[in-house]
Amino acid sequence: QYHTSMAPVTKDLPVHGASITSFDRYGDSRGYFNELFNEDKYDDSLRKEWKQVSFSSSQKHALRGLHCSPYGKFITCVRGAFYDVIADFREESPTFGRWCGVLLTEENKKQVFVPARCGHGFFTIVDDTCALYLQEGTFNPANEADTHPLDPLFGVKWPIPQGVTPVMSAKDVAAPSLCVRRPHLSNLEPRGRVLIIGGSGQVGGALMAAFGERNCIGTYAATKVEGMIQFDMEQAAMNPQLADELMRTVYPTLVLICAGFTWVDGCEAKPAKANQMNNRGPAVVAAAARAHGARTVWYSTDYVFDGGVQAESGPYSETDATCPLNVYGSSKLQGEMQVLEADPTALVIRTNVVFGPEAVGKNFVYQLMRKLRAGESMNVPCDQVNTPTYNRDLAEATKLLTETAASGVFNIGGGEGLGR
Repeated sequence: QYHTSMAPVTKDLPVHGASITSFDRYGDSRGYFNELFNEDKYDDSLRKEWKQVSFSSSQKHALRGLHCSPYGKFITCVRGAFYDVIADFREESPTFGRWCGVLLTEENKKQVFVPARCGHGFFTIVDDTCALYLQEGTFNPANEADTHPLDPLFGVKWPIPQGVTPVMSAKDVAAPSLCVRRPHLSNLEPRGRVLIIGGSGQVGGALMAAFGERNCIGTYAATKVEGMIQFDMEQAAMNPQLADELMRTVYPTLVLICAGFTWVDGCEAKPAKANQMNNRGPAVVAAAARAHGARTVWYSTDYVFDGGVQAESGPYSETDATCPLNVYGSSKLQGEMQVLEADPTALVIRTNVVFGPEAVGKNFVYQLMRKLRAGESMNVPCDQVNTPTYNRDLAEATKLLTETAASGVFNIGGGEGLGR
């Protein structure tokens, strides 16, 4: 008898309305059996009125697409492997002009939903690669609007090996760019590809504003944020494949890591989590980013110092000796070393007491305001002096440093020393 499988899990992709589904597999000594769709088990977003089932077989290094249909498609690799791409052609969409990719293989048990009116294509990795499509509509050549797979407006990073000429149909070779189909788009600049891990936090939000939301893809860990995709740093620390899959999906040019475990008392209580979030996880992400051609920026803390008397007055410099006094500081110092070991060209930014506008309202200023409004007192250190850092200033400084290709460790703080 087959074992009981887990229900399929569906997550959003960076293109609005697109998703990736991970499914389980029933198997025994005879082989396996797959449910490629079950309306009682699959996510509500995939319960469509499927009108057509299609099947394609392709040789190695075949490049199909970008094909645009007026209906959605749900795609499974049933043999071989291919890199599946979704490009947003919908001008009214919040992600118009963005693309993302997913590696689909017969082993990795993943499926992709392509929304209607998006471009879709794939590049095959091995011979005899077969894809199965569920379609919301029936194929009619008159309703299809193909676009060239190398359209510069999208700049898809197809995993075509150096020296290989992809096998394409005459129709796909002759397909125009989107700007030829729509001349009013001729002056549109391609989107940037900045990945902000922890984009839902206060530093992440400031970075989104500095680099431009159009150019950024943000992530959240637990609480879903509209327009962002899910990524758990703690899980990635234990399973580096998650970081590799994220890079393959986004193909960023720059990765900004502002997610971490920053609760100082919590780090004392949960040192394993502190190390997963503050050093092992960031190092795994930096290594994956480097493997996919992206640079990494990671944020550290003034807690790597002991706060003792210095030889010279003034804020700490990058060359001052580090001496963390707690788990949080130690985990971050290890993070500095591990991130730079994973990518020697990475940029590590130490900062302190970050404040400013944020959706969640967790920083020190928000906490103080809530206490005061409630007529409550707040216990704070009386012997601690910092240079509080406005999150928008930190983001702008980060942008300036990345534009100069800076690497190594930089201390960035506000211009005024203040006690709590």
